[in-house]
Amino acid sequence: MINIHNIMEEQVITRVNELYDTVKESKAAWLSCDCESCRLDTVCFVLNRIFPHYVVSGRGVTHNVVFLNDSQIGADIDKLTVEGMRLVSSAKRPYHKSSTKVSDAVPEQNTPVYNFPTFMGNVFDGSTFEPLVNASVTLKIEGEIAQMMDITWSNPCKTFKATQGSYSFWAKPVVESKEGESKLFHFTIQVEAEGYTPVTYAFSVPLVSECFDRREVNSTYSLKVQDLFLFREDVDNPMEN
Repeated sequence: MINIHNIMEEQVITRVNELYDTVKESKAAWLSCDCESCRLDTVCFVLNRIFPHYVVSGRGVTHNVVFLNDSQIGADIDKLTVEGMRLVSSAKRPYHKSSTKVSDAVPEQNTPVYNFPTFMGNVFDGSTFEPLVNASVTLKIEGEIAQMMDITWSNPCKTFKATQGSYSFWAKPVVESKEGESKLFHFTIQVEAEGYTPVTYAFSVPLVSECFDRREVNSTYSLKVQDLFLFREDVDNPMEN
């Protein structure tokens, strides 16, 4: 059997534990807990936002030494880890030691709901077509900031070089009175970055209410949002002319 492995998992797990130990030793006031559950939540936060890098057995790891030692990849992992640590530490999670990650606001099982797909997209510099780093991306539903399914998905979220300017959201289900109802949901993606003209993109998603419980991410139930391009404030956007 072919053994395929995502080498980013070890990189992220190792770095998350190192940073937790370092921050704990420094007695940082913002670190409220460093239990295994908090560390795992932070690992998930980072892995949800960084591209996987698959290899076949140990031979692939050897061939990817240069990639693993890339200083920018390491810096992005560190930034994401600290962001995740702060988010996890600030979240009000009275039962977090039992590894409960799903939001308390998520409806009970077998309740008719509209289950949203995970939304994924990429942000680019409109002049260079390079992934835009450190952009803030916000998902809104019907004009309001969308609540996320669990704490490892932030809204707004940031883009990083290691993730190639990508972002992702997993919105909390909306309760319906009965199963089989149809509804059109209106979303907007707002992107802002220092020195760039903000961009807003609107789209709609038709859904049917169901009692099927979607409390685990399903990569096949996702929606790719069109690529978004931001132009520096001193550059004319040709798409608006």
